[in-house]
Amino acid sequence: MNLVIHPISYSKTISWASGTSTELFVFPPEGNFQTRAFDFRISTATVEAEETNFSDFSGLTRILLILKGKLTLIHEGRYSKELYTFDQDRFDGSWITKSKGKVQDFNVMFNENYDASVLHLALQANKSLEIALDESKTFLFVFNGKFEINDQLVSAGDLIEFQNDYPEKMNLFCIESGNIIETIIKRI
Repeated sequence: MNLVIHPISYSKTISWASGTSTELFVFPPEGNFQTRAFDFRISTATVEAEETNFSDFSGLTRILLILKGKLTLIHEGRYSKELYTFDQDRFDGSWITKSKGKVQDFNVMFNENYDASVLHLALQANKSLEIALDESKTFLFVFNGKFEINDQLVSAGDLIEFQNDYPEKMNLFCIESGNIIETIIKRI
């Protein structure tokens, strides 16, 4: 297994109409968020306006997970959903979507060649968690806390990318209680 740590300090942050977006990972590496020329993208964002309209991301599926705060998502003509900390919603990027509430969130966007799942993991200090890896791309985003993976320390803001060629298991040890967001991306 090959493990790559993408520290938050290497991430690029851009401003958008109602906050900021920090790109943690984009594939392919030369992918471009502004022109929507990417297969999948992992990011965090802040929503700093009480009400906002989401950008059109036609051709992409979105998963939005709340890291901090409360958000009401309104998918015009479809449904509304209240999201609290660590709740998520999966929706089509072409939908006309509005929101109410100020939050910090975690986002995964992907095109029709991929599928993704997002899972919140809460860990207590001095506990271990075994994570099964397969041919899918697996990422762990450390929201808060301190952890050790394969003798490497990771902390808040780090994105860990696992590059493996065969099924195996990885042990995650929690040094300081915290929350991790696991993202699994599969080519379909």
